Amino acid sequence: MSSVDVAAIVTELQELVGARLVKAYQPGKDEIRLKLHQKEIGSLDLIIEAGRRIHLTKYKRPSPRMPSNFSMYIRKHLSGGRIALIRQLEFDRIVEITVERWDKQLRLIAELLPRGNLVLIDENGDIMLPLRRKSFATRELKVRKRYERPPSRENPLAISEIEFENLCKSAAQDKDIVRVLASELSLGGLYAEEVCEKAGVDKNKKANELTETELKSIHDAIRTLLEPIRTQDKSLLRAHIVLEDNEKVDVLPFELNSYESKEKVFFPSFNDAADEFFIMQIAEAVEEQAKTEHERGIGKYERVLNEQLEALQKFERKEDEWIKKGELIYARYVEIEELLREMTKKRKVVTVTLPNSDLSLEIDTTASLHKNASAYYDKAKTFRKKREGVERAIEETKGRIRTEKAKELEIKEELIPEKKEVRRVKEEWYEKFRWFETSDGFLVIGGKDATTNEILVKKYMDPKDLFCHTQAEGAPVVIAKTAGKEISEEGLNEIAQFATSYSNLWKYGFYEGECYCVTGEQVSKTPQSGEYIKKGSFVVRGKRKYFKAALGLCIGIKQNKLVACPSTDTLKQQMAIYVELEPEGELEKNELSKEIVKFFAERAKANKELGEEIAKRGHEKIMGFLPPGKSKIKGYYPSQ
Repeated sequence: MSSVDVAAIVTELQELVGARLVKAYQPGKDEIRLKLHQKEIGSLDLIIEAGRRIHLTKYKRPSPRMPSNFSMYIRKHLSGGRIALIRQLEFDRIVEITVERWDKQLRLIAELLPRGNLVLIDENGDIMLPLRRKSFATRELKVRKRYERPPSRENPLAISEIEFENLCKSAAQDKDIVRVLASELSLGGLYAEEVCEKAGVDKNKKANELTETELKSIHDAIRTLLEPIRTQDKSLLRAHIVLEDNEKVDVLPFELNSYESKEKVFFPSFNDAADEFFIMQIAEAVEEQAKTEHERGIGKYERVLNEQLEALQKFERKEDEWIKKGELIYARYVEIEELLREMTKKRKVVTVTLPNSDLSLEIDTTASLHKNASAYYDKAKTFRKKREGVERAIEETKGRIRTEKAKELEIKEELIPEKKEVRRVKEEWYEKFRWFETSDGFLVIGGKDATTNEILVKKYMDPKDLFCHTQAEGAPVVIAKTAGKEISEEGLNEIAQFATSYSNLWKYGFYEGECYCVTGEQVSKTPQSGEYIKKGSFVVRGKRKYFKAALGLCIGIKQNKLVACPSTDTLKQQMAIYVELEPEGELEKNELSKEIVKFFAERAKANKELGEEIAKRGHEKIMGFLPPGKSKIKGYYPSQ
């Protein structure tokens, strides 16, 4: 996990504050699993792998029959305690979990950087026990030593423009900006390149040669990229796994331009996404372990079985051979007697070869042919008994192999998660915003906050598009993708209603508002000399067209997608199911979202795919569609 990943995980793990630590297990050499109980949620499992990852997990792995010393120590000192704090130290890949008990307050430090460790420290900051005792140039991880964390770098969440400028100016002569961002700010290569792309700066440009404008653009891009983490706003996270040729190649807390064209699988939380991503890698290791067990256990019995099968074939051949020889004596009795009379009687045992027979007979001349035949049958009986013994041994060996295979299967079922079918959600670019289509078919997109306003205008607005905004402060940017084509009066009124409904007018209980529209080429981010434009705001020059619109929204299902649109008769007719909202209600966003999800889930039972989507992401999506402040449900369709 990168520092950005750790920050996103820690943002989501705040729900664990107050959870009680029930037990600790050590399923792997570098792993610890904390079994927790949170009153509002129930049982949870937090997995921490030193040097690699931390996240909640829904996959169970069998615990060792004999608990490790480290897990027993954790149980002794932390069981029954409650999590008081979870935080990322600076912007490092280090997570500190503070656990309080009636008698003490201890901290479990998870170092997720290379050669990482897990360390339990006391109230004085001294090490009680590390997972592994280690010595470094600047610190020692040993019992009763003072815990010292690795040297920290600059924190991109807190660095000011001046501090960032000084950092770049003091960089080595040959160090390009992408490497400064990746190493000095702990962003890593992927996020460093994303920042350069967002800022419009060549990633290979030397850091100490950047202009003031470029430095400001990069600093702004860092703040924009890390907005979900900086604001601790989980709703801004868009957790997903990136796929390439159906293989999982990366897991991210929010979308990046570098993976824009790749297929993605979205998840309700980054914890869920990380759990699904890492568990497959663990499964591969488990399969290798199971294979080793197979070779040690089943392989041994399979070798024995092969030897037994070879012996069985040998005994069957011998039994068959002796029976045929006994039968041959009786079949050609007279002929054998004639041959024996012609032979010398000096030898006790003679070999008789009969014409047209591939068998040769050894005949005891002192006994009758009848006794010779009986002797062959006795030999056949001996091999039959050996054959029967080997057959019994083979059945026993096969039984042992079946037992070993059952054990192997049990290991796999316990350790390798059941591969659940995950629906691949291929979303259009505009679905990360609020959006709808006007009655005459034009795509309309609205921002959700200052960050998405900036992205919408800078990345997606064309000069001939329509830019809409209300006079009220805190209103979203709304863009109609017209490509210069004319929109009907009905469509313009729909856009105006959409823009006013998502402004603060809704929160203040207004039922009507005013909106203006201009073309995209009239909108700029460049203020007059001496003026300052804050994030999410823009300068509009030239003539504006104003509209008055009633406030009202519908959230519904259109072509198997959740959408939010103005509550006009034309648009309502296009949706199979919808809930109509109006201002001045009593329902807070969270409560309102639950009501709407419940209504949609009941109405979507016939459509399995849609039902799954509503169950998984309905609450998250609907929360993003809701206007500011409280609302009232005006009506349901079809009616309840």
